[in-house]
Amino acid sequence: MDTDGKKEKLTANIRPVRPGDDRIGKAEHHSFPSPCLLCNRRSVSQEYPESAKDEFTELLTQNLKAMGFDEISSKILAFLFFETEEMSLEEISVETGYSLSAISTAMKKLSQYHILKRFTRPGSKKVFFILEKDLISLSTQMLRMRYESIFPLTKKILPGIIREYEQKGPGSIEDDLEVIKAYYGQMLELENIYGKLLEIMDNTNIDIGNRNSLQDE
Repeated sequence: MDTDGKKEKLTANIRPVRPGDDRIGKAEHHSFPSPCLLCNRRSVSQEYPESAKDEFTELLTQNLKAMGFDEISSKILAFLFFETEEMSLEEISVETGYSLSAISTAMKKLSQYHILKRFTRPGSKKVFFILEKDLISLSTQMLRMRYESIFPLTKKILPGIIREYEQKGPGSIEDDLEVIKAYYGQMLELENIYGKLLEIMDNTNIDIGNRNSLQDE
């Protein structure tokens, strides 16, 4: 403020930036990411789980669903995959967020694959489970169940259907008969492929079991 009581007008001393100006380096040093970059960074972090364990659990859940398990069974198996101690139905219910009745039903279904060990403790009526973390054995069990449910039924029913078509004689049904015969032939080929694959998987399970036995000695 000057002596007359008037405000002194201040003028900023701005020098244009020219090549070689040392202010360029300082500006780059104090630069900030653009708002767009920050937005992209936030959106990427929101797409992924909070930890590597969560990410692995989600991947395992999706893989199990692709193998044919339903949503709840996949999540139960993925959860138990990390557990090293047996857990009761009540504990699994609390940890997964599913009701006790839903957990009980799912565990009964999963028991048919022989991948869950069942325990009881003295003085307790509770049942405890622990997962055998053997995906090869699990895949073998699932493949065998499909093999034993699909192909025997097909071989039992389709020949009779083909005979019925053939007894009706030539006519407009010939095209249908060819479709059915082609399907039957493909199923027989698939049965052979499934059988060979099961043999390979069984041998692999035996080899793994033998190696584990040697390690335990």
